[in-house]
Amino acid sequence: MIDWEARWAALEASNNVFALVVMAQIKAKRVKDGATRKDVKVALIRLLYERGYNRDQVVTLFIIIDWMLQLPSALEPEFVQAVYAIQEENHMPYVNTIERYERAKAVHEGVEGTLRKQIALKFGELPDWADKHIASASDAQLDDWVEQILTADNLETLLGKH
Repeated sequence: MIDWEARWAALEASNNVFALVVMAQIKAKRVKDGATRKDVKVALIRLLYERGYNRDQVVTLFIIIDWMLQLPSALEPEFVQAVYAIQEENHMPYVNTIERYERAKAVHEGVEGTLRKQIALKFGELPDWADKHIASASDAQLDDWVEQILTADNLETLLGKH
């Protein structure tokens, strides 16, 4: 994979569907900053639409890129708007990003709710600081806390009091 990083221009010029997958993988490993990651993801989605792939290829590659380059939840709405703009420019509404965003939001809220119930059962009423901390957590952090609550001795250790 590292060898392909030096050949980025060739990947960008290639019409091979795997070129986009390789590009997404390289960026997923290298780019950690959320805003930069969003910009990279939008650029890859733009390439995806501009390459003239058929609908099935676009949808499949979109799902792969979306999975590889996950964004902080706060940046999802910006990403959704950017994808809408790309779809309108190319007259190709292949991926219903609003449905995708709404599903992700529902899952996030479900995990938040589960964690709040677990905390109430194990430690009692949720203090305001903990509620705010949970409300601002990423999907990955919520998943970690849902697992860690099983062995946590107290709420401060689980969430880290702020």
